[in-house]
Amino acid sequence: MRPLLVFFVMLFNMPLLKAQLNLVPNPSFEDTVSCPLGLDNMQEVLGWTSFGNSADYFNGCSISMNVPNTPFGFQSSHSGNAFCGVINYWKGNSFLTNNYREFIGVQLVNSLQVGTKYYFSFYAVSAQSNSIGYFSNNIGLRFFTNSYSKTNPAPLDNFAHIKLDTLLTDTVNWLKISGSFIADSSYQYVSIGNFYDYLNTDTLVYLTFPQCAYSYIDDVCVSTDSLYNETWTGLQNIEPSEVQIFPNPVQDYFQFKSIHKIDEIIIYDSRGRWIKSELVNSTEGRINMGSISDGIYVALFRKEKSISVHKFLKF
Repeated sequence: MRPLLVFFVMLFNMPLLKAQLNLVPNPSFEDTVSCPLGLDNMQEVLGWTSFGNSADYFNGCSISMNVPNTPFGFQSSHSGNAFCGVINYWKGNSFLTNNYREFIGVQLVNSLQVGTKYYFSFYAVSAQSNSIGYFSNNIGLRFFTNSYSKTNPAPLDNFAHIKLDTLLTDTVNWLKISGSFIADSSYQYVSIGNFYDYLNTDTLVYLTFPQCAYSYIDDVCVSTDSLYNETWTGLQNIEPSEVQIFPNPVQDYFQFKSIHKIDEIIIYDSRGRWIKSELVNSTEGRINMGSISDGIYVALFRKEKSISVHKFLKF
C-alpha cells in the first residue's frame, strides 16, 4: 500500500490556502488501497470509484496494470506513476450495447457553494491497441449531487459541464480539458467519462475490426482559483518534504523540526476531512494530539513558498 503522501497537498479546504485549493482528493490517482491486479479495479485507488461499469486503474506498482506498459499499449502518466481509464464508446449490436460507457467518480472534499464560480480541468489521452480500434469525442467532466456505482451508472443524458467536442486522437501527448461554471447546486461529486449516447458521439475507425474508444485520465482539478487551475499540472508541483516529525506513531503529541519557518500546520484524517489547524510561525515546535481519536492522519506544513506533508499514526 502506498503511503497517503501527495494527494493531501493541494486539495483540501484551508482558510489560509484558498488560492492553492483543489477540491479533488487523490487528484493524480497515486495513492492506492492496494496494487491493481487486473481490469475492473477502481476499488484499488484511494477515494475514487466506478460511477458506471468496469472502469480501470493503472499504477507502476502493478505487473498486469502497469504504467507505462498497460494492457492497451505503452503510455506514460501525465504526472506521477498512475492514471485511470474508461471506455468512451462501444460498438455493439443493439441500442443498449452501443451505449455502454465507463465512468470514474469521487466525492469532493467540500460541496460546491451555490453562486460561486469554479474552475475545473483534467488531462486525457487516447489508448490505441488491437483491442480498441476507435477514437471518439465527448470525454468530459460532470458534477453530481449524488454518487453512482458499477451497477447504477451515471446518466447518459447528453450533458456534461465540460467535454471535448473534437475527436481525441493523440495517443502520446496528454490533452488538458478545462472549463468553468457558476455552481447552481451543492454538488458533492465529480465524475469523468462520456455522458453522451452513441447518436451524439462522433467516432473515427483506425482498425479493420474496431471494438471501442478508450481514454486514459490523469490530474483532475476543481478550484475556485482560475490561476491555480490553469497552472496546476500534477505531482511535479509538489516539493520534497523539508520537515521532520517525531515520534511516529504519535500518542499525545508530535514534535516537528523544519529547515524553513512553518507558518501553519493543518491536520486531516485519512478521508481528507479537516481535523485541526495551528498557526506556529516557527521552525520547530510541538502539536497536541491527545484529544484526537486513534487512526491515520496527514499533517500539512504550510511555508511561505511551499508545502510539505507527512503521514502519521495516532494510537
